Amino acid sequence: RSQDKPFCVEGALNHIFTRSVQLPYFKPMICEIELESRKVSFQVPQVLVDKINRGFLELNSNHPVRTVKEKLTAELREAFPLQNIDYCLSLVHQGHVNGVCHSNIFWILLSAEETPSTEEMSNGLANSVVFSHVDFCRNTDKNGWENIQEGCHISKECYLRPSLLPYAQAIIQRGAFHPGMLHVLSGPVFRKCRIGPYSMPVFHEMLFVCAVNRGTENSCIRILVNKIKTSIHSLHQTVSNFKVNISLQEAMSFETAELNDFAAFESQLSKTQHFICMEAGDPGLCEQGSCVGIIRTAHYELLSSELVVVFASLNLDLLAMLICGISDWRMLWTSDTRFLCQFPRGELKLFKSFSLYPPSYV
Repeated sequence: RSQDKPFCVEGALNHIFTRSVQLPYFKPMICEIELESRKVSFQVPQVLVDKINRGFLELNSNHPVRTVKEKLTAELREAFPLQNIDYCLSLVHQGHVNGVCHSNIFWILLSAEETPSTEEMSNGLANSVVFSHVDFCRNTDKNGWENIQEGCHISKECYLRPSLLPYAQAIIQRGAFHPGMLHVLSGPVFRKCRIGPYSMPVFHEMLFVCAVNRGTENSCIRILVNKIKTSIHSLHQTVSNFKVNISLQEAMSFETAELNDFAAFESQLSKTQHFICMEAGDPGLCEQGSCVGIIRTAHYELLSSELVVVFASLNLDLLAMLICGISDWRMLWTSDTRFLCQFPRGELKLFKSFSLYPPSYV
């Protein structure tokens, strides 16, 4: 400024412009799995690299998603004999996708996997970490991935699991299913979508499956939904004084355009009878009228002509967001320690938002 034109500096506001903290660069990641007694590998899609192997549902996790899952499990155990079957669920499906738009699937290319040598492991070229009982992930450089790409490809169509429903159906068809018992499956599932605050490419699904006598399926659905309502109300009361409305609505009453991404995709998988919808009393906390669950029924002659199987699928990520007032799903998946610090020992609280990309001052 010209010194001939002095200006008042007392109480003046200084604007400081700076670059933000540099966004993290995620190296390409290779996931190793055992499929049909054969060890294979695939490159994790770039959008999912920082979302694989997060362990939100593990025993030592304090993540809100696990808290919601544990509360639902405890409540439903009071009404049903319950069995968890999470131990044998592979990340990868093979074969054709029935009824689902192919553009909503994360397709992958499997390659025969060679075990890294001791020298490579010591040099850090293959940094492996346990993903589950049969799955492993490791970061690699570009050349490392190219070397694997040159290996033997497996030609079958493969894709990251978009739902846990096929696993439950396979268990039923094998006969490894106990009528009257509530079987529980849970884990992350992957779906391509137009990303928005409540639309996510990966989320944790919780699937309840119960076989009941024909004619009693409506009673089973009523008990399931009432227990789910009780769990959600109990969790929400510890977080906020605002009332939350949870309703069971007929699927036929919805137009496709009215469905959120979760409900729309579920409707493609198989026929849906009911939607579990959740609406919070405070419009500033969450998306209104969100579909957080699906109810469907099916008959399996191999199981018994007198039995009907009831499936209830819940989106745990959406539930955690709506209960805690989290307005952006990226907060659930951030590695920023400020997020989990708000939920000590898994205790749910009203979320206090912060910037994922804070400025850096030097």
